[in-house]
Amino acid sequence: MQVFKAYYKILKSQLTAVLIYVALFLMLTILFTGNLKDNSNQFETKKVPVMVINEDGQNGLLDSFLSYLEEYVVYVEPKAGADAIKDALYYREVSYIITIPKGFSDSFYENGEINLTKQAAPDSMEAITIDQAIDNYFNIARVYQGHLPETTAEEISSYVQANLKEQTRVHLYGEQKDSVSAGHSFNRFYYNYLGYIIVAAFITSVSTIMFSFHGLDIRRRHFASPITERNLNGQLILANMIFVIFYLVIFIVAGYALNKYRAVNTNTLLFWLNAFTFALVTLSISYLIGISVKSKKAISALSTAVSLGIAFLSGMFVPQEFLGAPVLKVASFTPAYWFVKANGAIETLTTSSWSEISKIASFMAIQLGFAAAIISIALVVSKRKRQQIS
Repeated sequence: MQVFKAYYKILKSQLTAVLIYVALFLMLTILFTGNLKDNSNQFETKKVPVMVINEDGQNGLLDSFLSYLEEYVVYVEPKAGADAIKDALYYREVSYIITIPKGFSDSFYENGEINLTKQAAPDSMEAITIDQAIDNYFNIARVYQGHLPETTAEEISSYVQANLKEQTRVHLYGEQKDSVSAGHSFNRFYYNYLGYIIVAAFITSVSTIMFSFHGLDIRRRHFASPITERNLNGQLILANMIFVIFYLVIFIVAGYALNKYRAVNTNTLLFWLNAFTFALVTLSISYLIGISVKSKKAISALSTAVSLGIAFLSGMFVPQEFLGAPVLKVASFTPAYWFVKANGAIETLTTSSWSEISKIASFMAIQLGFAAAIISIALVVSKRKRQQIS
């Protein structure tokens, strides 16, 4: 087992880089999961700074409206002059300005018009909340005004306030289903990002080892040794497989421990199997790079370029649904695309029927097809290298 021992002696020299990838990935995952808190019962409306310019004076309708709006806003003292008002909006002293024109209340009671003037800061998401609150109030007031025309403004205001205070109690059931779904979502995120780590770490370590075993001087010494080609390849395959399994087990155990909604079910097992399948593909890529390059510096450069290129192109970093059709078409010619696609299908898997699992199995089969094609190319390259011994 000289080759096997030599493999791990060389791997030991690359251990620092491999462990750095492990540590960084786990640290980022821990930070990410630490920020995932259950805030379902902690919703709180964010109050927005708003300036109200009331040119219509005080009356029952507007007093009731401004009182209702206090649930959503913090009132800022109006400023004098158009320029001062614009500056307040520009410098984000306020996010929203409401101008109530003279005669607004009379116009509303006569024909239901809501002719408020609204100004919001560019790209202000808070403006949507304020718009909805304003529409909600006056739409309800319009209903009362239309159906109770003899009612006074004060009475309509009291009806609207009573109506808006009514709350609907909502009971959520199926918590187990929600927790299972959250667990699958975590696994999809976790294993998609793990794909990048696998590519970067394997090329850094395995390619370096394969380069060491396929140098010209080493191949000449092997040619003169009693170890057969089959024996050499067998020991290398065994060493690579042990490394892959051990490396994956670390991340599988870590992913299971970090998942708040951990569970061992069909989806979890498929995530593990898909990760192992992609690891085999990455192993074949690393082997091809290791026997093809002419220097160790090239391996370092390829590790960065290939891992980042595949990660951005395939959807490991950016979800595939956000990538354009041309990008996805190019990405479909990479095994990482099918790895990410399989993770997405596993996340949404709800039954253990073969009709559902067969689609995921086909994505894994495509990855293995890539591995077979890459290994075939590597064998051709290796054969040509053997012919160059003399």
